[in-house]
Amino acid sequence: MAADSAITTLRNGRIVETDRIQWNKLLKVPKIRAAISYWGMIGAVSQQQFDVWLQNVIDSGNYANLDSFADHLVERLNTACHNKPLKNGYDVGIHVAGFHKWPDGKARPFFYHVHNGHGRIKLNEKRDSRGRTTYINPTWDSDPRGLFEKHQDFPKATATLQKNLVDLDNVYIIRNGDFFLYAVFQDAIRKALHFINLSPKIRLPSNPANLASRKGFLHVVLESMIRLYRCSNQSRVVGGTVRSLGITANRYII
Repeated sequence: MAADSAITTLRNGRIVETDRIQWNKLLKVPKIRAAISYWGMIGAVSQQQFDVWLQNVIDSGNYANLDSFADHLVERLNTACHNKPLKNGYDVGIHVAGFHKWPDGKARPFFYHVHNGHGRIKLNEKRDSRGRTTYINPTWDSDPRGLFEKHQDFPKATATLQKNLVDLDNVYIIRNGDFFLYAVFQDAIRKALHFINLSPKIRLPSNPANLASRKGFLHVVLESMIRLYRCSNQSRVVGGTVRSLGITANRYII
């Protein structure tokens, strides 16, 4: 997992300030050797600094494993919102990663996404007579907000054990924040890495089978995204410093 430290303040739909120093967007849950990161309109959940609010939830200890911790988050989030949906457009999500038992009884990497509704990027493309894309106007398309719910994103409950094991070997990736720029670059990087690593003389990251090596590479990718935002005409909604960690069955990798 990796996260930047930028927190954006909006007023009347416009960005008025970005804090790149004060906030922790990647928190350990040491009782169950897990970690969480968050995204979205967090100020609508609590007026308290959100990483402090989340740390209080973590410290409460009212959970025994990854599944019950995700349920605990759902309960605390909905309670903070008076058990009512936030306004439409107030999208909030928390990534919950760690180890939990799969259907065969073996504990493996597990990922929940606790959020208050789905959304997607719409490209609003224009194409020429030959089908080539000539224009895009990416916008975020958000479903009506509901109560917070727990979603098991990985392993997929509808997939077979074998399919989920294949996906685990291929590395399951989730992202948040600016879904367009980061998604475009990340997909391009994955394709480039696949091509580069066809060479027997090159390995990038240096040891793709090693979690510490992959964590380090993810850290560098996010740092690169921050630099790309700095030289673009976009608001620096990705910025500050990067924190990353890996989780094994026995320990954290910092």
